[in-house]
Amino acid sequence: MLDVERTESVSLPGQRVQGPTTGRAEVEALAGSPAHWEQVTNRRGAAVWRVTGPRGAWALKVGTGEGGATVARETTVLQQTHAVVPGLSYGGRAKAGRGPGSAWLITPWLDGPSTWSRFEGVRQRHDENWAPALAAAVDMCHAVAALHAAGWVHGDLQPHHTVHTSSAVRLIDCTWVSGPSLAPSHAYLGGLLHLMSPELMHRIEAGARPVTTEPPDEVYALAAGLWWAATGTWPRDYAAAGVDPARFTAAVLRGLLLRNRVPYGHISHWPQLEEVLRNVLEPPGSRRPTAEQVGQWLRQIGPW
Repeated sequence: MLDVERTESVSLPGQRVQGPTTGRAEVEALAGSPAHWEQVTNRRGAAVWRVTGPRGAWALKVGTGEGGATVARETTVLQQTHAVVPGLSYGGRAKAGRGPGSAWLITPWLDGPSTWSRFEGVRQRHDENWAPALAAAVDMCHAVAALHAAGWVHGDLQPHHTVHTSSAVRLIDCTWVSGPSLAPSHAYLGGLLHLMSPELMHRIEAGARPVTTEPPDEVYALAAGLWWAATGTWPRDYAAAGVDPARFTAAVLRGLLLRNRVPYGHISHWPQLEEVLRNVLEPPGSRRPTAEQVGQWLRQIGPW
């Protein structure tokens, strides 16, 4: 069931879905009539629909409660970055507003696979050609490098949050982006724990608030995310340490990771990629390469 205050039924050929009234008129004016609605996600108080019509496809995100606050912040991010961060330039066409106890955001629908999708053949080990995955990794590095060059960080960098369109890599789910004109949110908790740098964990454990992500932390998340995309497993080998991460709180897991109780795993089917990523993950933040350097290293390896 849709997580917004008011819904109405939308009849489509062969199906019946729920759509919001909040933001409906605005997105259907952009898409044109008749509009086809497809719910894409619904989590943590925010739901996303793809709305397609004769004038194009758009994404409508509606949040309530805490979800409304995150949608409102993402709106602010896009307003402040679309002119300075290439990966967020689609925000220049965004529209946003408020409803009863909710916030909504409309952006162009970004056609293209995520980095996670580009790595499916590597993860499943069924493709003969891994060059497209390697190219996607390099492109992701360039997009992150451009973000950092503009003075911003994403804050929740994952292989699911980069979309490879026909023209460029776009960064999505950008609620926690921060930079020169937008301080980190006090609601931000550092992103996905399994992709978090030791330095960022130390700052969280020390009680630093708001939690601040620096570019070296994000390069760690970049490499850890590529490891995850290539293997379907976290970079740290929890099984080898006899740890079931689902059974521990984030605080306990951070403690185990900071005490180096969980070793890094292996990418046995692509050792060249493992070598590059280890050279990002293992050094301290002060000696970690930039996103641009990681992209250069990746260009030097082959998929075999």
